[in-house]
Amino acid sequence: MKDYYSILGIPEGASEEEIKHAFRRLAMKYHPDRNLGNEEWAGEKFKDINEAYAVLGDEGKRREYDRMRRAGFVGAGYGPQYTGGRYYTQEQVFRDAFTNPYLFQELVRMFQGAGLRFDQGFVDNMFFGGRGFTFVFSGQPDWRGQQYSSTQYKPPLLLRLIGKVMKFALKRMLGVGSFPYQGTDLYHEIALSQKEAAAGVEKKIKYQRGKEKKKLVVKVPAGVTDGTKIRLRGMGLKGGNSGALYITVRIKN
Repeated sequence: MKDYYSILGIPEGASEEEIKHAFRRLAMKYHPDRNLGNEEWAGEKFKDINEAYAVLGDEGKRREYDRMRRAGFVGAGYGPQYTGGRYYTQEQVFRDAFTNPYLFQELVRMFQGAGLRFDQGFVDNMFFGGRGFTFVFSGQPDWRGQQYSSTQYKPPLLLRLIGKVMKFALKRMLGVGSFPYQGTDLYHEIALSQKEAAAGVEKKIKYQRGKEKKKLVVKVPAGVTDGTKIRLRGMGLKGGNSGALYITVRIKN
């Protein structure tokens, strides 16, 4: 029985901006990378916070949840409580949320911009128990209550092409590719041993910023994976809008 408003610490009449602000503050606070030694406890808090935001941050889901509260299912709404003719588990809430490319891109930017993990491996392990997360796009069948298989349904050619494009874009966001770079962005790589990647480390780097030679200490969180990109805003080339410095993590065998 979950009260999503209480989880985010907001009133029932909270605005969209208040919901987003509360989510960002709590998600940053309870991200496992910021709770070393208490990762399991923080991970459960982190999942509840993301679940609450996935429901309250979606206008349709929030209306459905509020109807259930008014009908007497106080604190329930989703979960496996019965809502709107369907049962929703926490994992199904996450699948609904993370197959929204706009929301997912927003989360990737938010966490990786703060130097926190939100790559494919992290998402899979944190929200789906390491069982593998498949992106499902518009036009594919409703998989709630069943084991999803990409062979169950074949949408029209146009939708399949759109799906492939979106999957490629999301893979890039998850560290296989990159953020949408600007001409003023700079790039750098750091090499870590497997021990450093597992425990987390601070690395000193040197890079060329135009005519300047810059030195930085980069804090790499524990559990980082090969190919993870860390974005340091404003550390790229100077201009009307200073670009970012993108640091790619490489793990040595």
